[in-house]
Amino acid sequence: MVTRATIRVGSAAVAAVFLGLLLCTLALAGAAFAATPADLIASVAPAVVVYPGAAHITGSISAGGAALAGASLSLLERPAGAAGYSSTGRTASAGADGAFRFDVAPSVSTDYRVEFAGDGAYADVHLGVKPSITFRDPADPWLGGKAAILKGTVAPARPGATVTIERRVGDAWEPVISGTLDSGSRYAISWTPSEFGYYRLRARIDADAGLEAAASASKRVVVNRPNAHLVPLQYAHYIVIVRHEYKLYYYEHGVLIRSFIVALGRPGYRTPLGLFHIYAKRKPAGGALGACVMYYYHQGAIAIHGTNEPWLLSRPVPRDFSHGCARMHNREVLWLYARAPVGTKVHNLH
Repeated sequence: MVTRATIRVGSAAVAAVFLGLLLCTLALAGAAFAATPADLIASVAPAVVVYPGAAHITGSISAGGAALAGASLSLLERPAGAAGYSSTGRTASAGADGAFRFDVAPSVSTDYRVEFAGDGAYADVHLGVKPSITFRDPADPWLGGKAAILKGTVAPARPGATVTIERRVGDAWEPVISGTLDSGSRYAISWTPSEFGYYRLRARIDADAGLEAAASASKRVVVNRPNAHLVPLQYAHYIVIVRHEYKLYYYEHGVLIRSFIVALGRPGYRTPLGLFHIYAKRKPAGGALGACVMYYYHQGAIAIHGTNEPWLLSRPVPRDFSHGCARMHNREVLWLYARAPVGTKVHNLH
């Protein structure tokens, strides 16, 4: 009897020990599962913005391959020049798939840290910031040999920083001249180009501790050939009529090709002043219009044309004989007709 009782007690003890070990194992397994570190990933797009542009920090959080839905995430920042990270005061909750997003728009290049308070997991990203630069070329005709002021602004403000005007040469940008930003972060740089022609220019600013290097949009700038009537170089055909001189000048790409004497509008029918263009041509014209006609002003059908009274052009100024048109010798107007297509600018000056 005693032996049997001892066996039963021993079996119960073994069972108890086994059950305790099982429970302990399960507890340890549960603890191990619960302690699985979070897997936190993040990225920023775009990686570089132009001030005051915005970017998006996105990512996901999971643990053991399962999304941590509802996980609370904090955003920290370390702007350029700062010693360490500080809180932005912004938080986000992970979605059902563990995804999260923060929108940011820093004024300087900044490191960001997304942090999970649950176990201290974090992910870092870097967002570069370029300053915004404007570039304004001279509004008036720019003549070779004369200085012009190149102007613009930089934001955020960087008073005292150096701005360089660059010229495109082939596939490269070459520095032309530099200036300094004033207290309002503006620049105004005087430049006298050595040659006339077409330049592609931009303004550039180097990187500093807080911002990356940046350049403005480039512009094609025309430096015109010096001429008496400020005719822009870009026009292949251009006519100038100077009313008090009773003369017509024909230019190609800013170069004076020929000049002619003309008769102009008599009192009550003065030749109009302003900038026009040839909108219609006809040859032959006949009658008072002579060999051909080129219309440039709709009101009154004002034109440049020949004449059936060539002796009027031999008289001294003032030669006020027409109804506002510019009369020319027939052989000369035919020469001009062959070279001035429809669309040619006609600039009448006082």
